[in-house]
Amino acid sequence: MMFSRHGGFVLVELLVATALTFLVFGATLTLMEVFQTDTRLQFQRNETQDNARTALDRFSRELRNVAAPSAKTSGALEAAKRYSTIFQTISSTQGYSWGENTTHASRVRFCLDNSNPSNELLWRQSIRWKAPEAPALPSTNACPDLNPGDWETTTRLVEHVTNRIGGQSRPLFVYGPASATLVSEINTVEVNLFTSLSPGRRPGESELTSGISLRNANRPPTAFFTAQELGAERHVLLNASESKDPEGLALTYKWWQNGALLDTTAQQYETPPAEKGTTQVFKLEVTDPGGLSSRYELSLEIK
Repeated sequence: MMFSRHGGFVLVELLVATALTFLVFGATLTLMEVFQTDTRLQFQRNETQDNARTALDRFSRELRNVAAPSAKTSGALEAAKRYSTIFQTISSTQGYSWGENTTHASRVRFCLDNSNPSNELLWRQSIRWKAPEAPALPSTNACPDLNPGDWETTTRLVEHVTNRIGGQSRPLFVYGPASATLVSEINTVEVNLFTSLSPGRRPGESELTSGISLRNANRPPTAFFTAQELGAERHVLLNASESKDPEGLALTYKWWQNGALLDTTAQQYETPPAEKGTTQVFKLEVTDPGGLSSRYELSLEIK
């Protein structure tokens, strides 16, 4: 008797082949999903870094074009905090009626919102005006400040900022010189911006840094003078040549003697004879072209 065998798979072989197919297909799908996730995260990371670079470029450009807050206000900044700064800059906006604001000055604020510590947000706020003077400086407590009338525009610039994540205290803005105790004394600003889509996981944080010198900062002058008694006639030579302006600008001078304004605006002045044995009180006020001034006073006993 003869037997014939037909070609094909038995049930066990089909089950094994099917299982292997599912395993390979599943592994392929897993790899594709990982690849897509990595691609998406890389895209978002690049987008965040691009936004951060654009924000820093904008901040640097506007700060380098800074305008002194007013003719009688020193410095270039109006407010300077670790996570917030406010200054006035010259706007290039077209089609806006500036009225009496002939310099087209506008106020700008950059601040960091950490209401969500794992995803801080960098905001920019701005306002224009038509009056000759800027409106009063608004509160800097909230970021962003949403009080009506404080700001004209509020724009979210960068997400996924991590300057303060995990209880860290990495300032967004660092001001110089280190010896500055007043906002008016600041002449440099360094920006340090940390970003991460997945804090604590790979890839790690990215850091962007920029340094800006405040070339238009107007600082108050320093008044100083000497008083020297001359000869037996008891004239007094007042010499203010050691008074200085940080920007090297020309100064104007006002003199007082015993509370009375003297009729001179010279850097050096020789007073009329003074009475022997009296104490003369002299005072000097120096003023720069921007209207900033300082005073110095001393007393001299006439012998």
